[in-house]
Amino acid sequence: MKNTFKLSLAAVLVSAAMGANAGISIVDNEQGNFSIGGDVEFDFNFENIERHQRDTNGAVISGSSETSNQFNQSGRILLEFAGERYTESGHVFQVNVQPLMESSGNVALDDAWFAFGAQDGWNLRMGRFEAFDMFPVGQDTFLEYSGDTANDLYVDGAAYVYQMKEGRGRGSDGQLMYSQNFGNVYLEVSSMIGDRSVLFGQNAFNGDVTYHGLEVENNKDSVLLRPVLAYQAGNFGIAASMEANLVKDAVIVRQGNEEIDISDRKGYGVTANYSTADWNLIANFAYMDAVDEDNMTVGVNALYKGFGLGYIHAANEYENNKIKTYAEGKAKVDTVYASYEFADVLEVDDFSIYLGAYHTKVDDQTVTKDVFEENADTGVRVRFKYFF
Repeated sequence: MKNTFKLSLAAVLVSAAMGANAGISIVDNEQGNFSIGGDVEFDFNFENIERHQRDTNGAVISGSSETSNQFNQSGRILLEFAGERYTESGHVFQVNVQPLMESSGNVALDDAWFAFGAQDGWNLRMGRFEAFDMFPVGQDTFLEYSGDTANDLYVDGAAYVYQMKEGRGRGSDGQLMYSQNFGNVYLEVSSMIGDRSVLFGQNAFNGDVTYHGLEVENNKDSVLLRPVLAYQAGNFGIAASMEANLVKDAVIVRQGNEEIDISDRKGYGVTANYSTADWNLIANFAYMDAVDEDNMTVGVNALYKGFGLGYIHAANEYENNKIKTYAEGKAKVDTVYASYEFADVLEVDDFSIYLGAYHTKVDDQTVTKDVFEENADTGVRVRFKYFF
């Protein structure tokens, strides 16, 4: 059988999660295959969360803090329906759907995409999915930040840990991606289209959707482009990428009679990895040039025989050049995390128990020091995971 998801550069670097679970094959022959799989993941979490106190005007009270302890359970069941059809002319058609049932009672969707192309050659994918991971964090059993990442939203009142993920995918308005292998070189060009004001979340203090204190407006549909070039040589791999919006004035804020284009955001990133039988080492760099702020993040993580350890440092610099209503100066976020996997519990393949922990802290060096609500967080987790 010809298999377009064989262990290749694209499979290793783009979608390790798909390769980790083959599922149950319903059809598997020379014309194609269809399988059903998925995983179960349930967590027991404890977090110690520290926040600055604010006065009646919303400003942070210098030197003040309040701490809360949170204990909860979270989790979900993911189902994956994956199919491939091969033709005598050497082409392939693929479909993948991943409904998600959360323990909260919500029903969501991870992936839903259709693709076609040449077997072991070019591929065109459309729908809902995640493109190449330019900031892999290894075995991140429990990883939170005193701030926000593009896994969630950019939020005023929180430091930003930029990770080259604003254009990575799973957007609500549609995606299109071209990819191809050229020996040891992998090329990918992905895009996202539609309303990108959804990148900006509710202000941590007043609940408004703002950027540097001004209300965010969707003016036009955006087109985000994210090319990736990767190279794999034996145990070593490296990839470089950028992401940018191609539509001018797509998302704006208004300062008096002036419209300011906050969709003018350009990101750059590099990731490298080295793997052996026992070790997996990863180093990441990401940089975002946005309106009145620059965001730089570096990270390293290592995995050795089930034990994972990582460190991420984010440095943000804020200016008041175009928008005069926000902080000025620097803010840094330092995060460490660790985890350990007990594999094949009860001698059952693909059933693991993970122990995870993290600690993260904001160093607010802005002039006013009255912007960031979060201070320091610590968490521990026990995760039960089974692939079927």
